[in-house]
Amino acid sequence: MEEKAYWIWLSKIDGFGSRRIKKLLDYFGDAEGIWHADKELFDNVSGIGPSLSQKIIESRKNFDFKSELKRLNKFGIKVVTLQDKCYPKLLKEIYDPPPILYYKGNITKINKPCIAVVGSRKCTQYGKKIATKLSQRLAEKGLNIVSGLAYGIDTAAHQGALKSGVTYAILGSGVDVIYPKENEGLAQKIMKQGAVISSFPLTTKPIGKNFPLRNRIISGLCLGTIVVEATKKSGSLITANLALNQGREVFAIPGDITKKQSVGTNQLIQVGAKLVQKLDDVLDELHLSNVNNEDIKSDLEYKADKKVIESLSQQQQKVYRLLTVESQQFEHLLDAVELNSAQLNSLLLELEVKGLIRQLAGKKFKLRDDVKL
Repeated sequence: MEEKAYWIWLSKIDGFGSRRIKKLLDYFGDAEGIWHADKELFDNVSGIGPSLSQKIIESRKNFDFKSELKRLNKFGIKVVTLQDKCYPKLLKEIYDPPPILYYKGNITKINKPCIAVVGSRKCTQYGKKIATKLSQRLAEKGLNIVSGLAYGIDTAAHQGALKSGVTYAILGSGVDVIYPKENEGLAQKIMKQGAVISSFPLTTKPIGKNFPLRNRIISGLCLGTIVVEATKKSGSLITANLALNQGREVFAIPGDITKKQSVGTNQLIQVGAKLVQKLDDVLDELHLSNVNNEDIKSDLEYKADKKVIESLSQQQQKVYRLLTVESQQFEHLLDAVELNSAQLNSLLLELEVKGLIRQLAGKKFKLRDDVKL
């Protein structure tokens, strides 16, 4: 975890967006390399002049590694960086992906097919009903539901997904600053089945300029974005435009032409967004009609004899539940548990001895696929 502190330091330097950080990473290799670099070397990096070089040097004096790591541990928050194997694959493909993500919960399933469900904060009962049911049905089909934890459609989308699957909430604040506060209970539920995620450092307040950056992550994580309701100047339209720019699909639910919440979605349909009237309109467009088939459903969990499972310790059960019939890297599993390498190694060995899992080449692990459901 200590090496992640260098990334946290880098992300907190005032005036350094992800593009500049990417340039520094390309030149120095990693965040620790940037920390140890001499000031003169920064002049060789395009877009990093003397004033920014000085900012880097000054920021080293004020950064406290111990307090940063202590704060992460206090809130149970983890960090994944652009150089980690468990960094979301689709998000890495967008232009200018965030170098660091903070999260609380579990992201082991984040590379399954994801779809965003977004919309108006001041939604109608019709919009709320559609967002809830649609998200529940999509989650039943094995898709992750991604939204922004806002009032209205976002809240309905998360609630629907929680009934049958996994959902991820992307914040425009630090992970330790849940916004709106009224959704703190919902956030806790999301953390049990998915995760609350942010690209912003801890203690970051939910100010206006953060939300377009938040929306870029929502669309970037997903194969497509479904806009349920949106006014003419809705932030959901920003998410839709970002999705188009990222080469992703955009869907819209048609609405009552007398309602202001339908203006944005109906306009999206006019300019080419896919009109959604039934679940298959989404699944067929994304070629996910068979998403629950065993050959592509990445979280199909085979259960062994109940007595064996019940005999597992609490820690063994936690690790067992992380594993699927698809192999996962040791580092990926380590990132999902509050254990050190030695502890996780020991638990994995115990599960292997019990005949529940297999270790493959390259330190990968998977559930035994020959035990019966």
